[in-house]
Order: sequence, then C-alpha cells, then structure tokens
Amino acid sequence: MVANVNRVAAGFFSLTVPAPSDDDGSYLRWHLLDHMPEQYGIPGIALGLRWIADGEYPGHRLAAEGDLADVGNVVCYLMSEPVQETYDTFMDLGAQLRDVGRFPEVRPSLQTRLLAIDTCRAAPAVLVSSDVVPFRPHRGVVLIIEELNDDRTQWRDWLAAAHEPAVLDVPGVAGVWSFQSTDAWRLRPTCEGPAQRNTLVFLDADPIATMAALAPMLEQRWAAGAVRPRFAGPLRTMIDWEAWGK
Repeated sequence: MVANVNRVAAGFFSLTVPAPSDDDGSYLRWHLLDHMPEQYGIPGIALGLRWIADGEYPGHRLAAEGDLADVGNVVCYLMSEPVQETYDTFMDLGAQLRDVGRFPEVRPSLQTRLLAIDTCRAAPAVLVSSDVVPFRPHRGVVLIIEELNDDRTQWRDWLAAAHEPAVLDVPGVAGVWSFQSTDAWRLRPTCEGPAQRNTLVFLDADPIATMAALAPMLEQRWAAGAVRPRFAGPLRTMIDWEAWGK
C-alpha cells in the first residue's frame, strides 16, 4: 500500500471574470510565467493551478448563480501547514509585488475563499495515490461550488459511499478533491462569505464531453436539498499536455 503523503491542508480559490475582448494574452502569460512561480518562494505553497472557461465552455454549465455566472478564470493554490502563516504571507506578497511594479493588472474578482481540504480520491484507472492527483497533468476540471445548509450529515455519507465512487468510474475522470469552509483561520475580509464546499473533478478527457457525462450525477447530488449549487461547469487547463497523444 502507498503511504499517505498528502501535505495539502487547504485550497485558496480565486475566481475572476473572462478576459476582455481585446486581450492579447499578456495577462495570463504574466500570471503563469511571473506571478504564479513567485508564490513558490512561500514554504507552504504546494502547488498553483489555473483554469479558464472560454469559447464554448460557459454554455455547458449546469449551475451559475449570481456573480458566478461571469466566471472566466479560476486559480487554486494548494497550501500546507502552517496554513495561517502561509495564507498571511501569500496575501502580503501580492501587495509587495504590486509595490515594485510586478502586479501590472488586477482583473475584477468574483470570489476568493480559503477552504480546508476535506476529501481526496483518485480514480482506479489512473493508478496514482489520491494525495497526488492535482500534481498529475490533466486536461481540465469540473468545478462545483455549493453553499452548505445545516443538515447535511446523511448527504455527506451518501457522497462518500455512492456518489463519488460513481463519479470516479466515469471515463476521463482522474480524481476528486473537495474543500470546505472552516473557522480555523483568521481571514481577510475579501475571503469571507457563507459556508461553502468546492469540489474539483480532475479530468484526463475533454472537459466539455466529460461534463455532459457527469450532469445527471450532479442533478442527483442536489436533489436532497442538503446544499445549494452556486456553480458547476467545465474549465480547461492553461497548459497543453501531450501525455495522451493526439
């Protein structure tokens, strides 16, 4: 048996609007080549991930409530302990980079959240342990954002015993990681909000096609009313991988 090596304790999520129509890609190149790598100077930053929803992607959402209907970009930084120190340093670094001219543009923010890791699961077909799924190349994700209601114990039991195993059996799904609100850390006002659960379904196959296969399962996921769906849709990775061939 592979030892549990998961060093991730939290995920910082940042959701922003799509690029403007005249965008030449300079913002995303800056983020991928300058800003995101700089975060790895913080000891508690384990991994930075970015996905976009452009072209046909917004039309394949199953849920997109309020401001989250405008999601065009999603960034997730995986953080290890000590989370509070990592988070504070991370938030301060943005201001420091801005002061020296290395934060050239701020895109309108729709939501930022710091959420605790809740579950990590890998699909049997990918062989790797559940702890390393995000570190593996992937074509994109299905992001699910749900607002939590008070009574959801049975729902969570059903997720673990029936729903997530079924999701992991869908062709093209590599793994599922979920994150949930907690009161364990002191948050900046920009990261506060109603209790929610963010789920990342990591994909080896085309995100739009896999989203269609997952849609009936997601409808069933919300039928009991234990959570309120705020967003559910496919996003593609910003990095091209050739591990699967053409």
